[in-house]
Amino acid sequence: MSSIDNLPNGIICTPEQYAISTSLSSIHTTLHCLTRGESIGLTIVSQAGIISLVAVVYVWTIIIFSLFAADVLQAIGAVMDVKWVHDGRVQIGRFCDAQGIVQQLGETGVAIATLTIAAYTFVGVWLGKGVRSLRVATVVVSTTWLFVVLIVILGNTVNRGAGKSRFQAPTPYWCWISKDYLQLRIWGEYFWFWVTLLFSIVVYVPLYLWSRGNITFDDHSWWKLHWHRADENTDPALTGIRRRSLIMLLYPLVYCMLILPLSVVRWIGFVQERGGGENKISATATLAVTAIYGLSGASNVVLLLTTRPESVLFGKHPYVSVMRAPSPVLSTNHDERSESGYESGRQRASKDRSREAGEEEVEEVELGRLPSR
Repeated sequence: MSSIDNLPNGIICTPEQYAISTSLSSIHTTLHCLTRGESIGLTIVSQAGIISLVAVVYVWTIIIFSLFAADVLQAIGAVMDVKWVHDGRVQIGRFCDAQGIVQQLGETGVAIATLTIAAYTFVGVWLGKGVRSLRVATVVVSTTWLFVVLIVILGNTVNRGAGKSRFQAPTPYWCWISKDYLQLRIWGEYFWFWVTLLFSIVVYVPLYLWSRGNITFDDHSWWKLHWHRADENTDPALTGIRRRSLIMLLYPLVYCMLILPLSVVRWIGFVQERGGGENKISATATLAVTAIYGLSGASNVVLLLTTRPESVLFGKHPYVSVMRAPSPVLSTNHDERSESGYESGRQRASKDRSREAGEEEVEEVELGRLPSR
């Protein structure tokens, strides 16, 4: 009884488990006893995962399947933290292995899916090559997921066997790739975080200037562009299409805002652990940035539900070439006839039905269709 009383307040491990958790002689982390503060922080992380999981499932049938599928896996990985809060400790085992695999699938999948959206938007706007093929979109999504699955499978199968430390281990607040495999941590996940972050920033700046009318792309040479002042007399239809094209970049932009704090904290930890050093980042900082990142699924859902009507990729809009503005003569004549009462009610109704039928044909948007300039 006295040994239990000597345990720090909030620790629910047995004295033996706590001794293993705090043992300096242990080379590899196999068990970590959670303090009361760490349990509270981990609860917040799991709640962020629940919010994203519920939100993503709500729009499961939406076209943007790949990103939300990765969001679901990432959210499930965060929700699995509830077990560690319940047990009061994080330790190796099958559940630990499962959480590490699910988290890597989800987090790497979200990064690559977001990178794909940024690349698609770049191809459609900068290169002027809108992708309208369902087959192309399916091949792209399938290839990215095959790549992610191969990364996870190879990491978990190659690094097994006698004399090797466990690949999935407490890190220490949840299970993920052990700190003994730093290179696989970087190339199997963080590399894609940073590539997506950098590429999204590089792509967003010129496309934002294009949407404002400060950049004009050369129709024959994709690498040539012209800088100039924005034309105040630009046709509103052209401006609207340009803005809708950039809506797709909101997904990478929000992802960058959520992943940046986590990347900074993790990078500092990597530097501290280099050469066998100790990670001195507080549990509060780690759990806070992880909870923020855990809301990426909910953020993507909010973006989809609020911007889909205006999105060139997911919405339905009459096609208007952004290089050719609608004829102002037709618009003016139509207004004059309407104002003067030139058309009869039956004639107007007939033309409205014809116009609506024509718009329905033009407004068909396939999965994988991209904005083009």
